[in-house]
Amino acid sequence: MAQQEKSDSEKRLVQGTNRRSVLRAGLAVPLGSSVWLAACGGGGGGSDPFVPAPAATTTPEPAPQMVASAPAKVQVPPIDPPPAKPVQEAVKQVRVLNFHTPTAPTPARQRAPTEDMKTYATRALQSKFELLRDALAEGLPKKTSPAELCYFVAPEFFWNVNWDAVRNEEDIKIFSDTCVIEVKKHVRALISLFPQEQFGKLTLLPGTAQVLIKLNHTVPNARLLATADDNAGILLVGRDGRHFEIPFPGDKVYEAFNYVLAIDNFSKPNPDGAQPMSMWPKRTVSSIDFPHSVDLGAPYWVPRLGKLDILVLKTSSTDAFSNAGGSQFPGFDNDPLGGVPFGVDICLDYMSMYDNGEYKRMSQIEDTNYVIDFLIASGMSIAADHNYLPSVQYIVRNDGANHAFDLGCEIFRLSAPATKEKPGPRHVHKRVRQTVVANPRGAANTLFDSYFDVHPNAGKDAPKVIDDLPSPIGL
Repeated sequence: MAQQEKSDSEKRLVQGTNRRSVLRAGLAVPLGSSVWLAACGGGGGGSDPFVPAPAATTTPEPAPQMVASAPAKVQVPPIDPPPAKPVQEAVKQVRVLNFHTPTAPTPARQRAPTEDMKTYATRALQSKFELLRDALAEGLPKKTSPAELCYFVAPEFFWNVNWDAVRNEEDIKIFSDTCVIEVKKHVRALISLFPQEQFGKLTLLPGTAQVLIKLNHTVPNARLLATADDNAGILLVGRDGRHFEIPFPGDKVYEAFNYVLAIDNFSKPNPDGAQPMSMWPKRTVSSIDFPHSVDLGAPYWVPRLGKLDILVLKTSSTDAFSNAGGSQFPGFDNDPLGGVPFGVDICLDYMSMYDNGEYKRMSQIEDTNYVIDFLIASGMSIAADHNYLPSVQYIVRNDGANHAFDLGCEIFRLSAPATKEKPGPRHVHKRVRQTVVANPRGAANTLFDSYFDVHPNAGKDAPKVIDDLPSPIGL
């Protein structure tokens, strides 16, 4: 008989989920999702190159409400449960190659005065691909301990180019389209260079890319800022205390799409030969995500890109998607191997994803009882008393903020959970030792190597993985 997913969120968290079945059955993707699906790579079996579809339009209401758009929810249909996915008991020792490279402030590589945006973006992204390639080529063979699975991690905004290179709105679209296409291409090329037969099992979390999608609606100035002098401009206060006015960018409204692509070298390839890929987006947009952002006390930031002022929603409505078997589906495959599920928090989401006793966005994750939590950030520290799922054993941080007092990469084993019934505050219990194994292209780029056991024999201070009930979203 078909089984309905339990409505009680705490029971769902404790029992865990395994959602590979619906992807095999062919769950339809909601309309209007093609922009987000682009990051996962098209249909997998087609021969035509991907061209990003225009963003879904939003029809304005007569009196816009000043509230952030609600995130889309993935509907979970009833489905007969498949046999439980076998756990790879042999996977005990995990290796993490944590690549620290500065992503904030924005790199100084500038667009040439006569260079068009597509050429500039393609050149800059190619250079970033080569940096990751060199880091992996130098560090991956330098294994100092046996490990059955290796994660390679890069920081938030790794794939960003300098937003100050934007000269007009057309540049925003050209860069965003180019970035989605090129990052997908580079991530696939990167994993193909390191096959399992030669380098062992490898999963890439190669940093985030951030683009902008324009929305088709206009925001009245009077609705946005009650203290505005008139509808023609906005009075701002600079960091130096000076007052200045800008034209109100009410017709330049964008949604940020900041995402990481996860890919491995051991899953069954798609019909086109490419490896399956999952996309995890950031939900919360920070003031430092874009240059010179001004907070108007509304659901929008007002950043300045070059000489262009725009509005950016403070909350992104994007959901996770995966690509496997030649199709694309809602959900994030966080356990492609079986037995070592992981979670991803992108910067500010780490602090905002716990609310009213349950983690948000759990319906988008294949296995909600993950054992490793990756914090991919640019300016976000590990909180001393953060709320974690009871299944989480380790927190892995990779931060691209360029602070002299902070290496940016660190790994901690967490203290035992007070209860296995629901998420709760956990302390960092023990720092995992990291060793520098490479400095590709200079001392500013550091590759750290570390090892830890995700199935410790002494279970008092680390919970065991819970993997009970299959449920229908993911691979």
